[in-house]
Amino acid sequence: MDDKLKRLQQAYNDIEILDELTLATRRGIEKGKIHQQKTRATKRRVKWITSSVAAMFVFFTISVNTLPAFAGSLEQVPVLGKLVSVLHFSKGNAGGGVIQDGTDVNFITVKQQKGNDHIILNFAQNNEAQQIANSFNMKFTENPNTMTISVGGARRFSAAKDLETLKQSNYIQDAYQIITMDDSAIRFNITFKEPVNYEVKEYKDPAQVVIKLTSDTENTVKLPPVYSLRTVSMAYGEDIGMVEEMLFELEGLRVLKDQQGSFLVEAGYYNTEAEALAQLNRIQSEYGVDSLVVEKRSSLQIPEFISSEKK
Repeated sequence: MDDKLKRLQQAYNDIEILDELTLATRRGIEKGKIHQQKTRATKRRVKWITSSVAAMFVFFTISVNTLPAFAGSLEQVPVLGKLVSVLHFSKGNAGGGVIQDGTDVNFITVKQQKGNDHIILNFAQNNEAQQIANSFNMKFTENPNTMTISVGGARRFSAAKDLETLKQSNYIQDAYQIITMDDSAIRFNITFKEPVNYEVKEYKDPAQVVIKLTSDTENTVKLPPVYSLRTVSMAYGEDIGMVEEMLFELEGLRVLKDQQGSFLVEAGYYNTEAEALAQLNRIQSEYGVDSLVVEKRSSLQIPEFISSEKK
């Protein structure tokens, strides 16, 4: 029996293990170790990321629910796209955008942030966000301080309903649509309570225009009154548009709303009544418009209601 066991033991010891097999086995073992180490590292990394995200979420939730200032600041951040340009005004005029058609100026809103007011205009087509703003123009005039905003290629003005909300601004006294005889354009006025500084930026993706308003603390000197050359008050409609078209070539022409909600066409304002009357006579003889009157008003005063019977 002992001899038999010895022979079996010797046979086992004589088995030859190929070098390739030994090498493959070692490689398999090493790969297994490496895979195990990577798996453990990945699990640790996932656990760390998960914990970090959870901690951030808890912090965010606590901040929003317990810190009103933090939550309020989030509400005031406008969702803006890529900056296209900062408008440069020349004699109160500036413009931007590109010529296109079928646009809806679908909402206008005002945001208060860090003592500044931001008016945001949004453009859309077919109820979807528009990538680039339509061709637009902004004209700032004084007496009273008014910004007239015109958008070409606009077939709809869904944001007309939002104009009333602009009065929530610290600087805005009134905002209203004005008549235009072009069915592919919209216009509206913003009238300010006080002298303001303004900065206008154009964005794309989505298409928006943002007007930043700040108080003009340097321009606090009380200005002398002006003599406005204007029409009598009229209802909103084509009569206003027709008079404006007749006087289209005049510098300083604009449409305004009076204190009672009627409208007028202003053909300019002057430092003296004599200058205004001289221009009135010239317009009557050259343009045939006989509904003009001269109104004296202060620099921030909204035009008075003047009926045709008082003329």
